[in-house]
Amino acid sequence: MIKIWCSISSHGYGHAGQIIPILNELAKIIPDVEVIFRTMVPGEFFEHKLQVKWVLQEGQQDIGCLQRGPLEIDIEGTWKAYHQFHQGWTEKVKKEAEAIGKSEVDLVISNISHLGIAAASEAGKPAVAIASLSWDRILGYLGPLQSDWQQKILLCIQEAYAKTSHLIRLYPGIDMPAFPRTSNVGPSFLNCPSRVADIRKILSLNSEDQLVLVAFGGVPFTRFPLNGLQSLTGYHFIVSGISVPDSFSRISCWERLNVPFLEVLSQCDIVLTKPGYSTMVTAIHYGIPIVYVRRDNFLEESNLVEYAHQYGRAYELTRGDFESGSWEPALNRVRDLPLPLVPPPQDGPRQAAEVLETFLRS
Repeated sequence: MIKIWCSISSHGYGHAGQIIPILNELAKIIPDVEVIFRTMVPGEFFEHKLQVKWVLQEGQQDIGCLQRGPLEIDIEGTWKAYHQFHQGWTEKVKKEAEAIGKSEVDLVISNISHLGIAAASEAGKPAVAIASLSWDRILGYLGPLQSDWQQKILLCIQEAYAKTSHLIRLYPGIDMPAFPRTSNVGPSFLNCPSRVADIRKILSLNSEDQLVLVAFGGVPFTRFPLNGLQSLTGYHFIVSGISVPDSFSRISCWERLNVPFLEVLSQCDIVLTKPGYSTMVTAIHYGIPIVYVRRDNFLEESNLVEYAHQYGRAYELTRGDFESGSWEPALNRVRDLPLPLVPPPQDGPRQAAEVLETFLRS
């Protein structure tokens, strides 16, 4: 039995979404694998997606970024949360290392928690980072540092990252110079299941209606243009985490469908999202057009936007038009875009699994 400790950031679900297909590929190479997830990502996110034996141990692994809704980072609140998280840092690392040691794991994987990596080093276990971003670079991009303690936190994160045995950098990830050794692999995308439910039939849609999945990750909206969407003929919207009045015939809640998210994604005609890794890369893999709304101060965003335009059909919706509900021109435009000339890279999860195998076999 090979045991892996998996320390996952819970800034949305994208970090867990990157890891799942890689672990599934690893199970094909080394069937006898057990994974311990150390994260605040809820267990139901992993259900029906994983093909390995796994258990969940709740535990905060880092901060990520705090947000005011899915499109706005709370910069001041983020730094305050990091300051609090790093109180008693040495003791926190020691306790996490003790938990790793008691679990008798063979390898620690981090996406992309510096606590997990620092604790692995303390426990004498090899650590492999798998990510498309690192938090030191994301924090550094938010704006000038205002105090010495912010610089100390960045150095703490970078020092932890430097203790990794290897970084598996997922395309189209940003550069992460804090890691001493890097392998570049293709994108990690989630596999949509075979169709069980017919979403269009469940929603009693007209054959002409376009089904639009509004997918902005696990961060809830503070405001949403329900009235504007209800007036858009020719479209039906599936939203999540939003209270929709029963009288709104053109908007449905994903939670009420009782159908897995990936099955809904595979059947939609358009995805409307922010430039977030998991949803965008998976939609492009399956050839689903994307309308995206920028966050502007998130460093990974430009790489993902470039990737979307190179390998998919993508169109930008301005922040103002998004908030006002003026979505129709962008939705119409993305439908008319030509198919990309070059298909997206396909082998990222397999490539990453093969790198992991080298550490586990040794």
